[in-house]
Amino acid sequence: MVKIYVVAGSVRPGRFNIQPATWIYELAKKRTDFETELIDLAEVKLPFLDEPTPPAQHKYSHEHTKKWSATIEAGDGFIFVTPEYNHSFSPVLKNAIDYLFVEWNYKPVSFVSYGSLAGGSRAVEHLRGVAAEVKMYDLREQILLPNYWEHLDAQGQYQFNDKHVAAANGIFDSLSFWAAKMKEARKELAQKKK
Repeated sequence: MVKIYVVAGSVRPGRFNIQPATWIYELAKKRTDFETELIDLAEVKLPFLDEPTPPAQHKYSHEHTKKWSATIEAGDGFIFVTPEYNHSFSPVLKNAIDYLFVEWNYKPVSFVSYGSLAGGSRAVEHLRGVAAEVKMYDLREQILLPNYWEHLDAQGQYQFNDKHVAAANGIFDSLSFWAAKMKEARKELAQKKK
């Protein structure tokens, strides 16, 4: 069975990010076609990229990098949950991606984003370019949450609706399919390298 990881891509105090990350993770747990895990970068606590060797060489000197490598290597597909900061995505997510290379290769990724009127769409556009560079397959399916603060209840909880759930299941369907196909493709590529 394939593994789909939800990556919470903000570490700001009082962050909204954990709400959509937890929401889509809880929905994903109801699926039977894949396993899922929530990866919170606030808990991973990677320092600013401190490896002396470029990640494409796959030679890591620090334990935190080796642990991060093992985590991402085990995943078959990803959902990046990102804010939009100044027309781009969060620096902590960029740092987490930049630590590795081969562990991301040939794996599908989708996005949940939030921000002001554009709903984080500009952050996702930047993420698509980064994903392509680490040989990920970025899916069209995504969820955008524009002006998210307008949809919080009195307790500060975002009010997700049926359209959000339908969009999440669209992401899951596509990720599940492509994660399985690309897992087989990675096995085929590994055989060719032998």
